[in-house]
Amino acid sequence: MKKTALRPRGSRKRSRQGAALVEFAIVLPVMMLFFTAMIEISRILMLQHTADTAAYEAARSAMVPGATVSEAELEAQILLDAAGLVATQVTVSPSVITEETAFITVRVEVPVEENCWITPDQFTNSAVVSEVTLLTERSPIVRLTGIPELKAKKSKLKGEKTEL
Repeated sequence: MKKTALRPRGSRKRSRQGAALVEFAIVLPVMMLFFTAMIEISRILMLQHTADTAAYEAARSAMVPGATVSEAELEAQILLDAAGLVATQVTVSPSVITEETAFITVRVEVPVEENCWITPDQFTNSAVVSEVTLLTERSPIVRLTGIPELKAKKSKLKGEKTEL
C-alpha cells in the first residue's frame, strides 16, 4: 500500500499567490506600455483627422466667389481651436484670391510634440500635415484653365512624371 504525505490545507494556495505576484510584476509594465501607446496613437490619429477637416472646410469657404484668404484661415483656425490644438499653421495658396483663381490649396500643419498628451522622444520635431486642393466656383472657362495644374499636382502626389 502506498503512503501519501498529507499536506496542510492552504499551503499550495500560499505558494501560488507568490507566483501570481511575480507574474503580475512582469506583465504590468508591458500592459502599461501598450496602454499608453494606444492612447498616444489615438491622439495622433485625432490630430490627423482634425487637420484634414480644418483644411477641407477652409478650402470650401475659400472656393466661393468673393471669399478671401483671411476668411479661409479663420475657418481653419476656428476648427483647430475648438479641438484645443496649439501652435498650428494654416497656409492658403494663392495668397490673393481673384475671379481668375482656378483652384485653392489649403495646408494645415499641427506639431505633434505640442499637441500630444504623453509626448515621447520619438515625436520631437514631427508634425501632422494635411493639404486640400479644390476647384473654385468660377466660370467654366476659368475652371478649365485649372484642370491641367490639378492633374499635374495629382500626378506629383502619386509619384508619376508629368508634362504641362
